[in-house]
Amino acid sequence: MHSLATKSRGLFKNALQTSDKYASRCRKHPCLIWSGVQVMTTRRMAHSGRSGMSPLGESLFSFSRGRFICNERQEMAQRYVRFDPEELGAVAASAIGSRSCVSLEKYPDGMYNKAMLLTMCDGKQAVAKIPNPNAGQPYLTTASEVATMDFMRNTLGIPAPKVYAWCNDAQETRVGAEYIVMEKVEGVPLDTVYGKMPVEDRFAVTKTVSNYQKTWASTAFESYGGLYYAQDCPHGDPLRFTDRDGTTREDAKFAIGPTTGRDWNDDGRRSIRFDRGPWRRAEQYLRAIGERELSCVEQLAALPKSQLTLCGPGTYQPTRDKKVKAINCYLDMVDLATPTEDALRKACLWHCDLHSENVFVNPLKTTEVTAIIDWQSTEIAPLFVQARQPHFMDYEGPQLLGTERPHLPMDYEQLSLAEQARVRSLFYLQSLRALYRTLMQKSAPEIWKSFEFQETPTFDLLLFGRNLLVDGEATYMAHLIELLESDSAGWIHSTKDRAIGSLSCEKEEIMADAERALRGMDAMQGIRDRLGDLFPERGVVKPEQYELTKDALRQVKEEVVAEFAHTDGEKAVWQASWPFDD
Repeated sequence: MHSLATKSRGLFKNALQTSDKYASRCRKHPCLIWSGVQVMTTRRMAHSGRSGMSPLGESLFSFSRGRFICNERQEMAQRYVRFDPEELGAVAASAIGSRSCVSLEKYPDGMYNKAMLLTMCDGKQAVAKIPNPNAGQPYLTTASEVATMDFMRNTLGIPAPKVYAWCNDAQETRVGAEYIVMEKVEGVPLDTVYGKMPVEDRFAVTKTVSNYQKTWASTAFESYGGLYYAQDCPHGDPLRFTDRDGTTREDAKFAIGPTTGRDWNDDGRRSIRFDRGPWRRAEQYLRAIGERELSCVEQLAALPKSQLTLCGPGTYQPTRDKKVKAINCYLDMVDLATPTEDALRKACLWHCDLHSENVFVNPLKTTEVTAIIDWQSTEIAPLFVQARQPHFMDYEGPQLLGTERPHLPMDYEQLSLAEQARVRSLFYLQSLRALYRTLMQKSAPEIWKSFEFQETPTFDLLLFGRNLLVDGEATYMAHLIELLESDSAGWIHSTKDRAIGSLSCEKEEIMADAERALRGMDAMQGIRDRLGDLFPERGVVKPEQYELTKDALRQVKEEVVAEFAHTDGEKAVWQASWPFDD
């Protein structure tokens, strides 16, 4: 029998993983695909000089890939950036040694950037990337991305795109916006061929990517934060790192400065001042996360609405005070929860978004990886935070632990042909995951130790603490009190003089909140299951589904209010807290 805290923790973790998978797809490089079809808006530029490009209209500057269910005007504004396409074409042409740019093709919008394919008069091509306002901190985000690609490509030998030109100060360029002009990488997105590849070819790609991960894990920095050129981060820490051969190296070209990680900017965090690094110790990095969440809870005009838990009368109702209490508990225990083993704490630079559209392969030899793209918001963080199997290996279905191997069901031969095909597909996906984890256990012990730590209750405390601004404080508190009572982490003697040592006095209220939160997660999952493809993950739907989704959510809202609200006051609270309205 699972305890309430364990059940709510498991459900919340699954919801986080579902959200993470969709967020990963949302962050896909804009030059990729939507529903399997590549679509680009094309405009021609004059062959003579820069002045003859036809008007591109607002579609070049705005977000058109989807509609937002709530706060659409604000969301669209965060993805609108005006720039001079003629100047951008001129910069690109000059950077690659061409006379002029004759064509600009806008790729489908990304959630954080705009990208364009630029074709020159001599047939050469380049990709230009312009960050949206929501991409992160101005100046820092672009500067860190460029330096990271340089370090990965030229120091570590990772096939990151070559940068031809860039500017991280919109006021200093005639383009009128920050930009990166980079090579158009060879190959096709793994996503376009992965479904047709046999398991052995998929594993060949997995082995190549795992070798990149082993390189990242064996390159240990002396500070945590973001990577920059030293000239762009004069107050940063000098770059010192230990390479995979165990040699300590210095590179005056680079420095470590503030992190540009996505969760340091999303959900209103971008506008709040707090410590963004760099840090010299893992405890400092993790403590800064709690201080970040605390600053945002205290300073944001309105708390972000949860997309994981349906909150209102009859379920869980978040308050600033409850969030502050949970964050203070996180800060009270973070040094106890931080691993002491150097292999887990080491500061590593890691691409955390390895989905199948950020990995490019040779279409004629699909086992050959040609490029890894989208390095925006990459940060240097503890290995146990960074380590993750590539997103392209994720699957829906039972997750195996450790190096557990899958098995076909005993009644496989009695299943229908359609059911056998479904079972075989899951079996192959699980087998690939088992092969990857076995490979890591044998050849990358530090990564494997991180995977093992990530399966512990202690890691969950650190994981949930990263997003207490938005969600999870009720689950967090119940999990913490359960961990303290069981003393499975051996903390009991270390908490006597800490605030968390007296949480048992509040157990009844904490568990009641956890039960309400569990009810809210179940309710949200019910809405997600009912709406299916119409459900607005991260608040976004395809344009053609917008009205259908709004109508479906209005109907669901009426049913939820009828089920959970028993007074006019409770109805009013539900009206105000409904997460799918402005």
